[in-house]
Amino acid sequence: MSLDHLTIASVGLGRMGAGIARNLQASGCRCVVYNRTPARMDPFVAGGAQPARTAREAVAGADFVVTSLMDDQSVLDVLSGEDGILAGLRRDAVHIGTSTISPGCSTRCARLHYQHGSHYLAAPVFGRPEAAAAGKLLTFVSGEPEIIERARPVLAAYTQRAVALCEDPAAAASLKLAGNFFGACLLEVLGQAFALAERRCVLLPLANLLKEFLPPMSEYVDRIANRNYEQPGFTLDAGLKDVQLILEAAGEVHVPLPFASVVRDKCLAAQAQGLSQQDWCSFTEIAWLNAGLPRKIAN
Repeated sequence: MSLDHLTIASVGLGRMGAGIARNLQASGCRCVVYNRTPARMDPFVAGGAQPARTAREAVAGADFVVTSLMDDQSVLDVLSGEDGILAGLRRDAVHIGTSTISPGCSTRCARLHYQHGSHYLAAPVFGRPEAAAAGKLLTFVSGEPEIIERARPVLAAYTQRAVALCEDPAAAASLKLAGNFFGACLLEVLGQAFALAERRCVLLPLANLLKEFLPPMSEYVDRIANRNYEQPGFTLDAGLKDVQLILEAAGEVHVPLPFASVVRDKCLAAQAQGLSQQDWCSFTEIAWLNAGLPRKIAN
């Protein structure tokens, strides 16, 4: 569906944001881009997008703004202040937040938009940067039902599926964290299983078996089995941020998550091994090292 009647601002052009912005630009909309590091805007400007010097300038006149940022603080920083989104966004415009943030931050964003007279949709995405580039992300969306319906053509431009939840903006953020918790635990299990398989000389058969039964996890199966963490989709530092959000969100509702604590400690140990900028599944390297297997990768 062509979005040539809309002006859409893409704010945040990192690993995920760049793929989202490319798909929005390809939809035919009038595309405005903003990134704190200006050089990341260059490929989009070359393709006809309008660059902005600030978030405020980017969203002036926008029907929708789509943000893809690192964490709670970066979202709140780009939202507020004299050069922030709320300073430039017109009333009744829609902000779609795709970042993985805390439920509390999501609620705060919605409140700030309500006070401003604009709308906020909490719409974190599931998928790696390759899925973002291919428009194959999955998103769960919280917000006013009529605003979700208004945003569906925009969501369809960069996702494979958009599932509406309830109006509570914390719901989508909570679901994303619960999903990430499951994924992180699965990676830890893969690391331990492969360490055992390596010791018992059945690593390759196990990897082949798991790729057959877990096709969506094939990339991680290959990465962990081969201990190849280079060219990260998400860095270990970014993954640890998510695990810490998971533990904080669980603590707020008095839910103990001992497996999340294990993953956090493995992430910290992997950081100590110099793996901070490797793919976030590099925390599974600790299972190999704990099994007495020699380190395979360099810092």
